[in-house]
Amino acid sequence: MLKQEILHIVEDFNFWRKPQETGIEREELAKVMPFIEDKRTAFVIMGVRRAGKTFLAKQILAHMIKNRKIREDQTLFVNFEDPALEEYLNVEALQDLYETYRYSLNKKDFAIIVFDEIQNVPNWEKWVRIVMEKGENVKFIITGSSSKIFKSETARVLTGRTINFFLMPLSFRNFLRFKNYEPKKYESYRSLGMLLNEYLEYGGFPLVVLSEKEKKTYLKELFDDIVVKDIILKYKLREQDVKKLTVLLCNNFSSLVSVKRLRNLMQEIVKVRLSPTSINKYLYYFEDAFLFFFVPIFSYKIKDTMLYPRKAYCIDTGLVNAINLRFSENIGRIYENAVAIQLLRKYGKENIFYWKSQKEEVDFVVKEGQKVTQLIQVCYDIRNVEKREVGALLSASKELGCKNLLIITENYEAEKSVENKKIKFVPLWKWLLQ
Repeated sequence: MLKQEILHIVEDFNFWRKPQETGIEREELAKVMPFIEDKRTAFVIMGVRRAGKTFLAKQILAHMIKNRKIREDQTLFVNFEDPALEEYLNVEALQDLYETYRYSLNKKDFAIIVFDEIQNVPNWEKWVRIVMEKGENVKFIITGSSSKIFKSETARVLTGRTINFFLMPLSFRNFLRFKNYEPKKYESYRSLGMLLNEYLEYGGFPLVVLSEKEKKTYLKELFDDIVVKDIILKYKLREQDVKKLTVLLCNNFSSLVSVKRLRNLMQEIVKVRLSPTSINKYLYYFEDAFLFFFVPIFSYKIKDTMLYPRKAYCIDTGLVNAINLRFSENIGRIYENAVAIQLLRKYGKENIFYWKSQKEEVDFVVKEGQKVTQLIQVCYDIRNVEKREVGALLSASKELGCKNLLIITENYEAEKSVENKKIKFVPLWKWLLQ
């Protein structure tokens, strides 16, 4: 059914109505463009709230228009968090919008349609599949702030019909780009130290990076938005319980956590009793909203990875610092969290682990396919703990058969041979730029 009022609501977000703000070009744009012209699959952009999914989607459209592969009226952008669309959050409205767009702007030519924050529309995936099965001349770009956008029912309905892309807050290299700083071939800690500290303290959310002041205020508001909108309201949970558990996790980032330990801490510190089942659910919800991610122990036994504590990391160091407020005291753990984020970006959650024996621990085990390809320690103050860190690396190297050994430091760079094995020491800023 033709409904011009829906098209009127969304027109201000569209290139055919007026020029659109697309922000600073993300480094990820070049990676995603090869997937855009394939009409056989929907392109799904997932990630934490305010990571830049909307801007990346608009940059894709702008890139296609600029290179004259499509006209402005061959694009349609719909933001499903627009309050004006609240009464249209259903499949019937999707069909009405599509028919109206086709009738009014683009009757039969190829179209790229962006559905921003699509998780607000129940059963959207069934409608998208039907349109794709009909062979409509259209490419869908879907964005969402929940991992459920590609799980369970959605995954079943759209099996083999999506390319999923995980968008994170800015990498350090992209952070420098947003700061209009081009790393030189022979860079030094002296020139990059202040920028690195800013990145570690305030993180990589684009709006925070571009803000000149009130960064902590914005981060606190964003943290609250994620917790309330993407977790509490979505799952109808008690606000007090969830918020206290998130603060507890923010105080235990880059540390081993378990349901039992968190339950005890909740009772001892904040005087809240939660069942193990509830805590387990909340941890799942935190991960579903991309707020925290949890790294398991490396083991060839599935039982071990399920039973041993996991290491908790926040998706952005700025969020942790906004809640924790002890940046300088936590600098070692901040370094480790920053490394975890970069490894997540590069290898995916399913390929990073920690290693632990009775007395020793290695911060990160990187696996590619079935093979362990790198062992990494993060050591901010190399003077005090080098012997311990090296010993753990050597033990893990022997057990896992991996010779690629790395220690990430504040500003120490070297290569040492210990027990016939080479260990590289690389400063964090240099490793983040590799």
